[in-house]
Amino acid sequence: MTNVPTNTRNAGTESGTGHGSVRKHVISFVIMILFTVIAFAMVGAGMSPTVVIPVILALAVIQVILQLWDFMHLNQKGHSVPTLFIASGAFLGLIFVLVLVLWP
Repeated sequence: MTNVPTNTRNAGTESGTGHGSVRKHVISFVIMILFTVIAFAMVGAGMSPTVVIPVILALAVIQVILQLWDFMHLNQKGHSVPTLFIASGAFLGLIFVLVLVLWP
């Protein structure tokens, strides 16, 4: 006999030991799909680029944070080094974009 837990139905779904609840993942996924639909609808409606670009960038930033937080499990303990590297990369990317935009 192996050491398999007897209660495997709920193992790791709601407690802090697993990867989180399925409900939480589905809600995050639906929010991300909704953000994508909003971005496509804004472009498809022919809205002004001065309005569309900042909104799409804001939605993209929110989607990246949701994906890292929920699907990459960076909200769990022991993920401080990957979080540091991701934050450093995001910071350097932001600096790169700002230099490209503001360079004369």
